[in-house]
Amino acid sequence: MKRFYVALTLSLIPLIFIAFLYTRKEKVKIPEGYSLVIELVQEGFQVKLYTKGGSLRVGRNHFYLEVSPLAEVRNLYLYMPPMPGMGEMREDAHIKRVGNLYEGHVNISMAGSWQLVLKVNEEVLKKEIIIPTHGVEGQKSPEAGIRVDTQRLQLVGIQVQEVKREELMESFQGVGYVSYDLSRAYEVSVRSDGWVLDTFGRFEGELIGKGTPLMKLLSPDIKIAEAELKLVREMGRNELEKAVLGKLSYLQAGEVVSSPLGGVIIEKKVFPGGFLRAGETAYRIVDISRVWVVGEVPIEKAGSLSRGMRVLISPLGGSESIVGRVSYVFPEANREARSLKVRIEIQNPRGKLLVNQPVDLHFERPLGSVLAVPESAVVDTGRRTVVFVELEPGLYAPRMVRLGRRVEGYYEILEGLKEGDRVVVKGTFLLDSEAQLKGLYGEEARTHGHHH
Repeated sequence: MKRFYVALTLSLIPLIFIAFLYTRKEKVKIPEGYSLVIELVQEGFQVKLYTKGGSLRVGRNHFYLEVSPLAEVRNLYLYMPPMPGMGEMREDAHIKRVGNLYEGHVNISMAGSWQLVLKVNEEVLKKEIIIPTHGVEGQKSPEAGIRVDTQRLQLVGIQVQEVKREELMESFQGVGYVSYDLSRAYEVSVRSDGWVLDTFGRFEGELIGKGTPLMKLLSPDIKIAEAELKLVREMGRNELEKAVLGKLSYLQAGEVVSSPLGGVIIEKKVFPGGFLRAGETAYRIVDISRVWVVGEVPIEKAGSLSRGMRVLISPLGGSESIVGRVSYVFPEANREARSLKVRIEIQNPRGKLLVNQPVDLHFERPLGSVLAVPESAVVDTGRRTVVFVELEPGLYAPRMVRLGRRVEGYYEILEGLKEGDRVVVKGTFLLDSEAQLKGLYGEEARTHGHHH
């Protein structure tokens, strides 16, 4: 039996070898009528995609895929990132292995900028492509967007600029008014009951200096303590004298009460002939060497406000602007005015700023280094925003982008471009018109107006 199996194995070896040679010689060829559309070399692989007619277009597309060196293509799909007003899109291809090639089909639902994504073995390969509304026969690449000859290029003055990171400063306006710094308010009171003999003409709103007399008092408690002091001194009772002196010190003995600080009298509660009880507030005085500016900013800028933010303050009627910092953002919005309140603390030397004086506010916030393009590079197609990327001199293709903030004549780019891309910054009107005629925007070109 053992000899039988050995003989059988030896007899099968030539057949296995012949079959191996046959399979090695069998190489599937790209069928007639299929032309190269996309070629990319990444991660050590060369991938070629062939379609009938030499173009990818909106609708069903049949294709062949050639991978060198031969490897497993695990999936292939087209991806369009989310845009304002539109979610992300993905079109998966159905593929199968046919000898040394892959055959498949993919249904493309709309024209525009797509990203072709392949997973070969464990590597992910990507390429940006443009799908026009109607495929062009003999087109070598779906990125063949809008070609402008050299003479016309000079005539229309198309200019391109490299996409790079910019140090941008976000700025916006607000209004406000000068207010007292209530943390610098001081209440004047006394420690013993007394009759108010005089207030020296003091009034609310008066600007006074430190040591200015505020009122003259007649206090029975102080008069009694002074009589006690005289008596114990006559008796030579030193220990009692110390006790009475301590009592007078506590009562802050003296007929005239002076201001402990310079500032504005914002409240006066005493008048000549009146009676003031111990602990009651006689005056409220606020130091105005430092003031608050209370500002109002549009509620849309709530996300940009933060403590420590730099603000340029321009008082109405004033000749100089002052730099301040946001010290507090109030947690409540004004529903009717659709605004948010902030507080700014600033020095007020020589009282130049007047309380309740209106001011204009200019807020500034550094955004740091962000990827950005000039405003002139961006085209609003009606449903999405695009820029025109220079594929090669004289060849331009629309690229969908997702925008961030618009500041200092630039748009922040969140998605769609990378550093080093070259975009058109002058002459976009011509390219936009050509893109509409060629249907590069898809159905929206016929149903939406364009805004620049």
